[in-house]
Amino acid sequence: MDIRELVRRRCDLSTFVVHLTRDGKSQTARERLKSILNCGRIKAKSMFGHAKNSLEEKNFQYDSQKCVCFTETPLEYTYLLLEKIDHRKVEFEPYGIAVTKRLAREEGVNPVWYLDITPGHDWLTKPVNELIDRAIESGNFEDTPIAKLAPFIEQMGTKENEYRKEFWWEREWRKQGHFKLPDHFIVLCPEDDHKDFKKFLCKKDLSVPLLDPTWGLEQIIARLAGFEANTIEML
Repeated sequence: MDIRELVRRRCDLSTFVVHLTRDGKSQTARERLKSILNCGRIKAKSMFGHAKNSLEEKNFQYDSQKCVCFTETPLEYTYLLLEKIDHRKVEFEPYGIAVTKRLAREEGVNPVWYLDITPGHDWLTKPVNELIDRAIESGNFEDTPIAKLAPFIEQMGTKENEYRKEFWWEREWRKQGHFKLPDHFIVLCPEDDHKDFKKFLCKKDLSVPLLDPTWGLEQIIARLAGFEANTIEML
C-alpha cells in the first residue's frame, strides 16, 4: 500500500494542526484571534520546552526558546481541548486557526518529543538536563546545539503526591519563532461569531472558511461543502 493512501485512511492522524487562543490580561481569546488575522502571523511570546524551567530559575529569557504551539488533534475532537482538564494550568477558548500539516511543516512546525520523567524511567531526561546545564554555564546558551533542540522536547510522567504531567495525548507541534499564516487556512470560532468574523475577514480581503470547533465531523464536512445550518439540521 502506498504510504500516502495509508495516512489518508488513518482517522487518528489529522490532516491539520490547530492553534487555539486563550484569554490573557490585556486581550481576550477572541481579540487575540483577530490580532493574529490582522497582522498575518502568530507571535511567539513565551518560552517552551525542556530548558524553560532552568532558564527561568536564572531569570533568563531567550528568543530561541520562544515558540508557537499547535496540536494535531483531529478537527472533530478539538472541542475536547476546550474542557477544564485536571492538572492543566491553561484553559483554551473556542478561537484559533487550523492549517494543514504540509503547510505547517514548510514553515518549520515540528512534533514535540516527549521524554518520560516517571521515577525509574528518567534515563532519557538526565543527559538532556546535563547538556542544558552545560550550555547555560557556558554563558553562550543560544549558540549551543541543545538550544535549538530544547524547545521541541517536553516531559511526561507522574510521581505520586508530587507531580503529574501527562499531556502527551495533546500531540503537540511547535514552531520556534513567529508563525506566518499561509495563504490557505481555517478560522475557528463559535458559530455565533461567524457573521462578525466574516465581516472582519472581508475587510482584510481574506477568503477563508470558518468552523465552530465544537462541531462534529459530519457538521464540519457539511459546512465546508457550503451548506447552511438550516439546510442540514433536521431538529
